[in-house]
Amino acid sequence: MNESGLADRSAARAAQARANLEAALRECGELADAVATFEGQDLLDVLIAIDSIRFLMAESSQLLQGVVRGYEG
Repeated sequence: MNESGLADRSAARAAQARANLEAALRECGELADAVATFEGQDLLDVLIAIDSIRFLMAESSQLLQGVVRGYEG
């Protein structure tokens, strides 16, 4: 792949990572009320969802940091 293709691929990955991170952060805000009010299995489901979001946020953030710094991580 030539340099232009790599740059395009990197830009696309950065855009996807940014969109994923933004969506995850918005979802976290929505889950705050659920954590405050849910009990039992409903609360457990929310906590499991938070763990999934946490993984997605870490992965997307690291990828986006790499692109911003000038390399893909």
